[in-house]
Amino acid sequence: MEDALRVSCAGTVELNGEISPPGDKSVTIRALILGALADGRSVIKNPLNARDTRSALLAVQLLGAGIYEREREWAIIGGDLHSPPGALDLGNSGTALRLLTGALAARPDVEAILTGDASLRSRPLGRIVDPLREMGADIDYLENEGRAPVRVRGKRLGGFRYELPVPSAQVKSALLLAGLGADDTAEIIERTPSRDHTERMLPTFSVPLDIDEGDGRRVLKLEGGARPKAGEVTVPGDISAAFVWIVLGLLLSGEGLTIKGVGLNPTRLGALRVLNAAGVRVIVQQEGSHGHEPFGVITVHRSRLQGFQISPDEIPSLIDEIPLLALAAAQAEGVSVIEGAAELKLKESDRLRTTAETLAAFGADIELMDDGLRILGPQRLHPAAVECAGDHRIAILALACAVLAGGESEIRGFSSTGISYPGLVADARKLLSGAEFA
Repeated sequence: MEDALRVSCAGTVELNGEISPPGDKSVTIRALILGALADGRSVIKNPLNARDTRSALLAVQLLGAGIYEREREWAIIGGDLHSPPGALDLGNSGTALRLLTGALAARPDVEAILTGDASLRSRPLGRIVDPLREMGADIDYLENEGRAPVRVRGKRLGGFRYELPVPSAQVKSALLLAGLGADDTAEIIERTPSRDHTERMLPTFSVPLDIDEGDGRRVLKLEGGARPKAGEVTVPGDISAAFVWIVLGLLLSGEGLTIKGVGLNPTRLGALRVLNAAGVRVIVQQEGSHGHEPFGVITVHRSRLQGFQISPDEIPSLIDEIPLLALAAAQAEGVSVIEGAAELKLKESDRLRTTAETLAAFGADIELMDDGLRILGPQRLHPAAVECAGDHRIAILALACAVLAGGESEIRGFSSTGISYPGLVADARKLLSGAEFA
């Protein structure tokens, strides 16, 4: 069947060796956008070369940025942006759509239509557009209220102060990028920390940012009119891509797994904290920092897991890892509960529902709740044929399930993994013995 991966496992499957995960998607997209806004020649080393990041790359190129690609390095000549000749198609990338909406809202020399594929056009955009409009941005929905495509007519914005009603790195980042073109101070307040890649990257592009933490909140202050200058970004390995191997390393026989060059940003390590609390052997060693992004080595050995609880305030630090955490829970002793994850309903699929359906198809005992999941383990998995609903995280989950289940499974819609991890099957063949992929 077209666009299907068949996984065949004969006997015991073992996981051994070492791997360097692909570059971080979130960091790559932010570096592309800031590089396009910055005056001069910026360099991105170890970028993720996948569908989402190439959508962002093509968009900034159409906006006037010069792009020069070499193996494992992209150069960007930015600063002189203009209205693109046609609509900017961001494909499946919600990060690129939302961040560019904020960045272009404050560019008086740019008018652009931003759109994407059917999945992206179905996802709500109001949490970005509404606060931008409050700040004076000129943004219109062209088809469906609250969803792309949108027309952004750039203009000089006034200063603003905005408290995030729910934690969201994409909303926060869009507002920070809009604040670059404000006439006065842009102030953003968050009660629950979310991914902080944008805050860490702004100084690399010579943009000062004041961060004040205390009294249960985090206040970001950006002086309006800050003009980014060219910088150099080295992208660490993506912890979300690496997580499939972390989970399989805990559950499969073998001598263990070493993951090198992986990003260790504290706002992305919630899933590791959950696993460590569940009693497993995940060893993290920081080796250094690329700019303001820490990186290092993760070592994983087979371990027995205990059931775990994930509370709403933990969700922002592990949102992308929930499908694989649910798989880990299905192999853990006792009941695990994940709460406060309603945000997953707004991803490429209703990811709460598709996670539950995928795991149930492989034999897991899982209950779908309004904002989370309840999983009873350990359950012996069996082979299955599943559909991934165009969601790359679900396709990756299905591959892990198929390997653990043994026998022969089929994953339909597997090409969606090209959104974030185009080399997944090649890495699976490298690390897994006793499994075949066709």
